[in-house]
Order: sequence, then structure tokens, then C-alpha cells
Amino acid sequence: MNTWKPILAALVIFAAGVVTGGLTVNLRKQPARPRGAVAAKKPVAMPREGQLRELSRRMQAELDLTPEQRERIEAIIHDSQERVKALRDEVGQKTSEEFREMRQKIRSELTPEQRRKFAEIMQRYDERKKPDERTARPSPPPAEKTE
Repeated sequence: MNTWKPILAALVIFAAGVVTGGLTVNLRKQPARPRGAVAAKKPVAMPREGQLRELSRRMQAELDLTPEQRERIEAIIHDSQERVKALRDEVGQKTSEEFREMRQKIRSELTPEQRRKFAEIMQRYDERKKPDERTARPSPPPAEKTE
């Protein structure tokens, strides 16, 4: 029986270490908040079009929507998509303007040789950021000219 005591003691110490380590890891994952502080809400990600179709399908199947409810909900989703698209276009345009201005300000701080290198860096960056033909969305057709 004496040979089992050290083994049993080692197992108990090991198990206590595992439990303590597990609790410590969980505590470290959660940032400490002062008392009375409210947790910040995570931003809600706007679902993509395919996800919205799937949501609509699941709502129809699981919520047993009436045809009138389904029609109104689909209209709500469509209207929301249109508003988000307009916001995305507006933000995209403003972002492009900001980057253009930033690049111009940077150029004004550089020597001629640095400007040449900076232009090369930006060209490589722009090429890398171009959408891949396989994943690119088709561009809208050009507006017709009225004379």
C-alpha cells in the first residue's frame, strides 16, 4: 500500500493543476471590467445576399409564416439591402477620396527618388487589391448618353 500513496498523491496534484489551469485560462479570456461597467455590444454584421435568402427560407420553414407575412418580410429585407448598398457606395467613395488625399500628402513629404519608389509601392498595392476576375462582381452597364 505504501507504493500507491506517492502515485495517488502525484495524480491528485496533477488533477488539481489541470483544474486550476483550466479555470485560469477561462478567466484570462475574459477582459476584466470595472464594477458597474456594461459590456460593449458587438457590431451586428450585415448578412450577405445568399445568407438573407437562407434566412428567409429558414424563417418560412421554422416560423410557419403566412403568405402575407412572408411577402412583407421579403419587402423589409429588400428595402434594407437597398439602403445598405447605398451606404456602402457612399462610404466606398469617401474612403477612396481619403486614400487619394493621404497619398498626395505623403508624396509631398518625399524626395523625387522616394516619390518614384512610393509610386512603385502603390502600383503593386493597387494591383494586389484589384478584384480577381473569378470573384469580381460585374460592373453596372454604363449610363446611356442622351443628346
